[in-house]
Amino acid sequence: MYPFRYLILLSLLLLVCPSANAQKKHAPVRDDIPFGGNLDPKSEEPVFAVASKQGGRILVSRDDGRSWEQTFLGTESLEDGGWHGTFAVYGMAYTGGVIGVFSGWGTPGVYIGSDDGVNWSHLNAEPVEKLGSVWGAAAGKGKFITSSDQWRGMTTSSNKHAEWTAHSVKELLNGAKTHHMISGFGDYEGGRFVVVGDNQHVFYSSDGAKSWKHSRIPESAGTGQEVIAYGNGVFVCSFKEKIARSTDGGATWTVHDPGLQGWGKSWRGLSFVKGEFWLTAQKGSHGRRSKDGVNWEDLPESVPGGRFVESDEGTLINVERKRYDIKRSTDGGETWESVFTPPTEDVSWDTAFAVWGRVNRK
Repeated sequence: MYPFRYLILLSLLLLVCPSANAQKKHAPVRDDIPFGGNLDPKSEEPVFAVASKQGGRILVSRDDGRSWEQTFLGTESLEDGGWHGTFAVYGMAYTGGVIGVFSGWGTPGVYIGSDDGVNWSHLNAEPVEKLGSVWGAAAGKGKFITSSDQWRGMTTSSNKHAEWTAHSVKELLNGAKTHHMISGFGDYEGGRFVVVGDNQHVFYSSDGAKSWKHSRIPESAGTGQEVIAYGNGVFVCSFKEKIARSTDGGATWTVHDPGLQGWGKSWRGLSFVKGEFWLTAQKGSHGRRSKDGVNWEDLPESVPGGRFVESDEGTLINVERKRYDIKRSTDGGETWESVFTPPTEDVSWDTAFAVWGRVNRK
């Protein structure tokens, strides 16, 4: 009797919440996406690039953020939406003339890259059955890293990003548990990768991700780690209510209150631009900035919520999940112009990630 009752309840749930069923129908990886190993980055031309949270849609600007062209779409299927999915994007990064977009949470990872912003291929040179799932991604010193959870650890690139190596964190955890691992990179002492997971676990590497050490953020940071940003010699990791700060490359951490008020923190809304950390609430309801991660003050009211990237010319590009458009500022964030608006507001147009870098001329 009880199993039958549970079956009825499950059927009602799927009728009332079809999205719960839709998320099980992961989109396939298209056969026409070539495998990698042929990248030849020359870093000739500056571009901004933006990726959607779902669908793996990529937009690129070659005129300092004024106009935008779609150059890749992983899937048009809206059933691949939600937190899990083949093209559920959880990381976008740039290093050494290559843009990488990383998706796949609860599925094997899909790692897409380009050296010109136009032609995209799998970064791996051949099919990899268990390429790591992605909850975060970062890049530095010519290497990409993705991070996942206590079972799949981190995955790093080598040999023009065509080969990938998995790094286990099991021994470092010594029986503890962590999940939802985000990753970052900073130029601390020549280059430092830092990964933060649930329960305030930290993994950091000073030798290009060959070996890893373990540290902890104080429990007072709380839960909900979202972004690792680096600037002015400091790593800052945003949490649901607090921020954690490290001045020694991830070995030790202190917890601080940035004083962010508003409608709740913007999804992964921490960036380092204009020589400052910018932390924003949803819909631009409030924002705070800090040079050191300790002392925070209000951002101008005109600053929108979300993620910010800066070009060498000082132009700022801003995207925010569930706002859909792309904004641009040329005066340090005092005024903003919407430079791209999608034809429709669905998950595949939900712009959430952005990078700036130099790629090959098309």
